[in-house]
Amino acid sequence: MTKTIRGAVIGYGGSFNMGKAHAEQMMRHGIEFAAACDLDAARREQAKRDFPHIRTFSTVEELLAQDGIDLVTVITPHHTHYPLAEQILLSGRHCVLEKPMCIRAEEADRLVQLSQSVGKMLSVYHNRRWDGWYLTLQDLLARDILGELFHIEMFIGGCWRPKDWWRSDKAVSGGIFYDWGAHYVDYLLGVVPGKVTSVKGFIQNRLWHEFTNEDHMDSIITFENGATAYIQVSNIAYAGKPQFRFLGTKGAVVDENIRDGEMTLYTDINGVRVESKLKCQESKQDLYYRNIADHLMNGAELIVKPEEARRIISIIETTERSAVQGVELPVPYEEPLAVKG
Repeated sequence: MTKTIRGAVIGYGGSFNMGKAHAEQMMRHGIEFAAACDLDAARREQAKRDFPHIRTFSTVEELLAQDGIDLVTVITPHHTHYPLAEQILLSGRHCVLEKPMCIRAEEADRLVQLSQSVGKMLSVYHNRRWDGWYLTLQDLLARDILGELFHIEMFIGGCWRPKDWWRSDKAVSGGIFYDWGAHYVDYLLGVVPGKVTSVKGFIQNRLWHEFTNEDHMDSIITFENGATAYIQVSNIAYAGKPQFRFLGTKGAVVDENIRDGEMTLYTDINGVRVESKLKCQESKQDLYYRNIADHLMNGAELIVKPEEARRIISIIETTERSAVQGVELPVPYEEPLAVKG
């Protein structure tokens, strides 16, 4: 099935130079980078300097009118993901969306159905499944060193004024939970099997009133097997805590900071309680595009499936609905997934 796949990006410049990063990752894994689309002329010029062989376009319509484009990656603000993905799929192209997939679970479901009906691939850039710390955690679970996970805590934040940009605008970003929260929910669903039975959300808006994003959000997620997870994202937390704490029936892992390359393992060896530092595996985030290329060129199984990304959006949205209504809620579009590892 091997053939040439030609890729393009919508949204070349802006935050973190992501357009260039996606293009380079495509090319490293055999996808020909052919075009970039951006409203900003300066960003189009930069794309041309970075990749002189490509074509550039100022509108999505111009890009999608071209022949020879097979795959389009969307790197734009969150509220544009749904309409752009819809355009791309209806044009007969495969689509990769930057995370989060979109803002509403209903939108995510429509995209899953559309991808199936037109027979084109849809995936979301959950490249952090290949973070070194997370690969290490999965390895511990696969070796049954931790036993069955029953309690998980995840935290990101501090106390600081948000930046003046679109990620602080709820109408554009979806809210505080849609950035790192999308990664955190994906991490969680990859290590706790089975259905989520309910979500209870809590919102705090107490300090940064000039922004429409929430100041602080908590999500308590309960699984069918009884496991519980607490995810907290905050811009008003004066005191921090470890980023991750995983409790299992045979051991536990605490990762204070996923960027420092190590985690602490607590376990029992022949009745002796042991605490040890583990060096984390190397991150392999490039493997996301390796799988995309292998899927499109050789028919390999797609690793980040759109149904999984829809599940993430459903949990995030349900957290907010629960907080607004003040009640614990079931999660729509919930499907059990096997443990990855």
